[in-house]
Formats: sequence, C-alpha cells, structure tokens
Amino acid sequence: MVLDSAAALVAAPRRRSRDGSGNVRSIAEVAGAAPLWFSVPEEHADLLGDRADHVAVALLLPAMRYGRALHVGGSVTDVLLHRLNHDLQALVRAVHAEYRRIPVTADGTVASGAPAPGVVTGFSGGVDSFATLAEYALASDIPAGMRITHLLNNNVGAHGDRNDALWEARWRALAPLAAELGLPFLRIDSNLDAHYPQMGFMETVTFRNAAAAHLLGGGMGRSYHASEGAYRNVRMPPPHGDIGLAGAMTFPMLSTPALTLESTSSGLSRIDRTLALAGTPYARYLDVCVEADPGRATNCSRCWKCMRTMLTLDIAGRLEPFLPTVFRREPYLARRAEYSVALLASEEPNDIELVAFGDAHDWRWGVSARPRAAVLRAVRTARSTAAAARRRLRARPGADRRGTA
Repeated sequence: MVLDSAAALVAAPRRRSRDGSGNVRSIAEVAGAAPLWFSVPEEHADLLGDRADHVAVALLLPAMRYGRALHVGGSVTDVLLHRLNHDLQALVRAVHAEYRRIPVTADGTVASGAPAPGVVTGFSGGVDSFATLAEYALASDIPAGMRITHLLNNNVGAHGDRNDALWEARWRALAPLAAELGLPFLRIDSNLDAHYPQMGFMETVTFRNAAAAHLLGGGMGRSYHASEGAYRNVRMPPPHGDIGLAGAMTFPMLSTPALTLESTSSGLSRIDRTLALAGTPYARYLDVCVEADPGRATNCSRCWKCMRTMLTLDIAGRLEPFLPTVFRREPYLARRAEYSVALLASEEPNDIELVAFGDAHDWRWGVSARPRAAVLRAVRTARSTAAAARRRLRARPGADRRGTA
C-alpha cells in the first residue's frame, strides 16, 4: 500500500458483492490503496451490519501510523466515532509514540440502537480461547444473554502472509468441535493485513479482531476476546509491544451500546487455563502451534508456544494423555533444555509465572540452566541499554545521521 501523507485516507461508502466461492464481500474503496474487503459465507450474510463501524476501526491504526486524516463513507455509530477521536488514540500513542493524532470523520453518525441477540467469540483452539469457551458456552450457570451462540475464526493476519491453506486447515480441524457443541462456526476472510504495512500483527491485534466483530453488528450484540493473561499482568505494553496486553482497557473503548466487546478469562492465569484442559473431552482439539505448515497433523511440539504448553503440563504431571495425538514427545525433549534457559531469562509475566510454578513443584531445570539464563539476561540488558542510548542520541536537537551534534 502506497500512502500519500499529505492526503486524507478516505474509505468510500461500502458495497457488497458475491464472489465465486459462495461468499459475500463487504468492500470499501480506499484512496491511494486497494479496496478494503471482508467476506463471510453467504449463509451468514444476515449477520452483517449496515454501518461502517468496522471500516473505521480497521483503518484507524494505518491512518495514525502514516499521519493521515481518516474519513469514512457511510454511517458510523456516534459513540464509537467519539472514542476513535479521543481516548483510543491516546492509548495507541502510549504504545506507538511515533503514531500521530488524526481527525476521524464520517459521512454521518447514528445512535447505537438496541443490541442484536447474538454472542460470538473468536476460537482458534488455543488455551485462551478454550478458557472463554469453558466459561461462556460449557458452564451451566451462564446467563442466557451471555451464552455463546456463534464461534468465529478470522483471517486478518494471524496466519501469515495470505497463508489461506493454513487458515483453512486450522478451521477444518476445529469444525467437528463446533458441530459437537451445536454452534455455528463462522469464518471472516479479509485483506486487512495488506492495509497494515510495516505494522506487526501483535502490535495491532486488538483492532484487527475488533474490526471483524463490528462487521457482524447486524447479528451480534456481544463479542468475547480471550485475554493474554491474568488481571495482575494487565498493563500498557512496552513501545512497539503486544497491544493485546492492554485488551482489558482497549476492548471497552472499542464497544458501543449496541455491541459490547469484552476481554475474557483474566481471572485465570495461563497455567490455570492450560491445566483446566487436562482430562476434558475437548483436549484433543487443542492447537497452540505457530508452525505455518498447513499439512501438520499435530502441534509441532518444538515452537515456543508448544514448548510452554507442554512444559506446563509436564511440570503438573499431566502431559502423558496429550501424547501422541496432540503433542509429540521427541521434539519436546530435544528442545526442553534450550527452552528452559530462555524461559528462566525471560521477563514476560506468563514466563515468570511458569518458572515460579516449576520451582513450587521442585522442577529440575538442569545444572547449567540458571547460570546460562543469567548470562543471556545480561546480554539482553546490555543491548537494550545501548539501543536506548542510540535513540536518545538521535533525538538530540541538531544531531546528524551519525548521532553527532
């Protein structure tokens, strides 16, 4: 996407079309870029809203990143438009200081109206999404208005650079579970990622998934988004960090009276959520892997997400039932020592909790693991300090490209 920073980023009124795959597309023409589109299977087209809220949410971050005013064709909910112009931009700039404050306008604004009856949650088969499913679909005491009615799987950047085969494989592997539960399993495809140049997925994940939720405003009045950790770990992300860490603060501001977006399961740690799966009939569907091979039959058992999940289960003595259908023993054992060093050196809250969990269970990290972790942590600190010094030097008034005044 080539952007002219002097011009406004204009998303013209939306139109809908049907493609050759039985999907309905919602399309917004974007000045200076390819049209932004989202698509859903035709049988779920009645869930699409008639407002442009999802366009406004989807394009806010690119507009701020490149310092362009944003004008959205069609009608945007008045509450959402207000928040997009105020607190949401302040939150984004707290994470991405180089993003600029911009005006966001629309052809028209409308009041929220009554919420639709549907309740949707994103479902990837991961530990966090299973925790939301357990609380809001499987529990017997959930109020009717909060019970999940639809599962959702998005293709808005989480599957790599248009890795449609991986997205399809992941969805098909989980579809039998949705059928068991009697829940429709929606799919939303989009070219949203193409509108986020030089903007990482985790740095923008909240807004991508919120845009998909707003697309379904015609049928959904509540949307659950699994949190990344416990309440004690909710915080503002570091510069250029994972904006999902602030999900409990961000999703309410991305809501309207007609569509409530909620960050869920923060009452449980990642360890609690993982162990809650052990012994359940749905554990066989667990998919935590970041391996991009659409042909894999199980979790790869060697990527960092697989390692974290397997180690949690191993420490608790609950790993065996997951072998070999969900995970494989050999890749895990081959990487466990190396991963333990990285884990012990990490300052990420979920990793710190896992180390404490291991220590509490007298887990043997290995004789050299802690000394090696101390060295790794020192190297990281030195690099971080040097990088910060270079940034300060470049920021000095009158400094040239070499950092000399």
